[in-house]
Amino acid sequence: MQDIDWHDLRFVLAVAREGALAGAARRLGVNETTVARRLARLEGRLGARLFERGQSRLTSTAAGQAAVDGAERIELQIQALADRVAGSDRLAAGTVRVTSVPVLVNRLLIPALPGLLARHPQLRVELIAEPRDLSLTKREADVALRLARPRKDSRAIARRIGQLAYGVYGPAGGDAGALPWVTYEDAMAELPQARWMAARPGQPAPLLVNDAEGVLQAVAAGLGKSLLPISIADPLPGLTRLDAGAAPLTRELWRIVHPELRDLTRIRVVLDWLDGLAGQLAEAES
Repeated sequence: MQDIDWHDLRFVLAVAREGALAGAARRLGVNETTVARRLARLEGRLGARLFERGQSRLTSTAAGQAAVDGAERIELQIQALADRVAGSDRLAAGTVRVTSVPVLVNRLLIPALPGLLARHPQLRVELIAEPRDLSLTKREADVALRLARPRKDSRAIARRIGQLAYGVYGPAGGDAGALPWVTYEDAMAELPQARWMAARPGQPAPLLVNDAEGVLQAVAAGLGKSLLPISIADPLPGLTRLDAGAAPLTRELWRIVHPELRDLTRIRVVLDWLDGLAGQLAEAES
């Protein structure tokens, strides 16, 4: 087998992450012909086919996945080396991509972000509000804050940093008994909040949403009642908590990071920031 060129492996990563030659070309700033040529050259050197064309995208073969895994490790090692050489290991500098569900991005992370950036002026944070779980392995994000332990991204490191207590909220002045339940679309029917509401008496509201941010907005608009995080909903005008006593439901807060990124200074700073926010939530709910 001939020597492998790291630059060819970059093309493998781009194809794996985009699932198409066109997407890989846009990511790398080249044309599709160049992507196809570099991919074919690497397959020739390895003596193995790396991708198969499915109905709508290119998928990795077993050999291709092995190449992708190896290329990801090299990519991270190169990034860590560049940071150390540039002195970034002593300074939180550069970009960190953080993903979470929209309600946590909008109501928890963004309000707390000015303090983090003031302490670390060379840090740049990209916040990705996304109901689905983005893949850290595929570098769709560097760090994730999630409401359940991840079942995918088995190589990622997950740590439980707290919990989120929920209460039943309705619009201020609403008749709790007459309000319908604002709940989630069918694809999200297995969420603990959705299951809890489905087991209670009452009719569903004439709309379905795919994230708690939509639930919050619907409740504030007077469309019904629903479960919402207490630490987020309590301070908001226009909402009132309808239940009393202990929280009817709690969910765990997990932060997830790729193992080969966690020792970078900028990543550690963001992880510590998330841990601190989880601690503040616990204080607010106590």
